[in-house]
Amino acid sequence: MDKNKILKKFSSTLFIDKEKMRDYFKDNNLENFDETLKEFENMRTATFNIIWNKSEHSQFTVKEIQNLSEKYLKENHVWINEDGIEAVNSYLLWMCWHEGILKS
Repeated sequence: MDKNKILKKFSSTLFIDKEKMRDYFKDNNLENFDETLKEFENMRTATFNIIWNKSEHSQFTVKEIQNLSEKYLKENHVWINEDGIEAVNSYLLWMCWHEGILKS
């Protein structure tokens, strides 16, 4: 199972499309849907929390957010590649903008 492919396919800026992802797992006879979904959701939340805590309510540029994200993800998810990082960053950049820590 290519987690990066799945993360990229079902992760959007706001959410992970659980229903389509569940169908994909069924259609492709993949196991561990619940565990994989939880891992993806926790990964997005944990990465945002790392950035939030480092910001101390100041702002970061897009590049700074991407660098922090990539460092954290590679250290904590050995399977992640550029596709997976890009999928997580789409969510992170929106969240950082929404929370006021993305520098314009």
